[in-house]
Amino acid sequence: MGLLYLAVSTAFFLGGFLFALAMLRSGQRRPAANFAVMGAGFLFQCLFLSERGDLHGRCPITNGPEVLIFIGWSLVIMYFVVGKAFRLSLLGLFTAPIVFSFQLLALAWLALSDPGARPPDSMDPWLEMHAATSLLAYGAFGLAAVAGLMYFAQDRQLKSRKPGRLSRHLPPIRYLIDALVRLLVVGQILITIGIASAFFMEQRPSALHFGASGAVWLIYLILLLVQRFRPLVPRTLSGSAVVAFVIAVVTLFAL
Repeated sequence: MGLLYLAVSTAFFLGGFLFALAMLRSGQRRPAANFAVMGAGFLFQCLFLSERGDLHGRCPITNGPEVLIFIGWSLVIMYFVVGKAFRLSLLGLFTAPIVFSFQLLALAWLALSDPGARPPDSMDPWLEMHAATSLLAYGAFGLAAVAGLMYFAQDRQLKSRKPGRLSRHLPPIRYLIDALVRLLVVGQILITIGIASAFFMEQRPSALHFGASGAVWLIYLILLLVQRFRPLVPRTLSGSAVVAFVIAVVTLFAL
């Protein structure tokens, strides 16, 4: 059933993107309906992760596909929290294709080569906290990158002589930048908790793992400190959020 749950979830996220695109083209606004479609995808995400958790007897982030799905799950959680709080009605238009791509890759990966159950020799709650909070941080960082992409789309629309429907549906730039900075702060808090938890684990991560995690933590810390004391122009901040997330994901899978 696990792959079926994942396939259904992936289809809902594709549907969420197509629905948001159709609403954009028609000029209508139905954020509640878009939230419902994304919510259905999230439900089947949870069912998949619950089944994998039962299979492993621990947090289901034991291989590459599961990590991709967990990051997508984190992105959707942040989408639900931030979308309404910041009136980012088209956030699903930018979030859904990212989650869809992650899950489509994970679905193909698991269908071709599922490593199966990987139960731990002993349960280490600090390891679970380290892994879960670190990947939740990636969800926050990922959504900050999405807000950055939305900024570029809005900026381009505003600078064009004939702004399209996208411009009328996108939120003001100040909302996007505010959401982006807060997401970076949330992500930094979560990844700090994740790294701190690693020091209490029964078996410490490798020096390479520590170094990579520390590098991601430092990149975002520098970005936040610069933004705090010498605020970046929105274009530079948005671009930095996108590049930092790409680096973070590449680093994660390079380990």
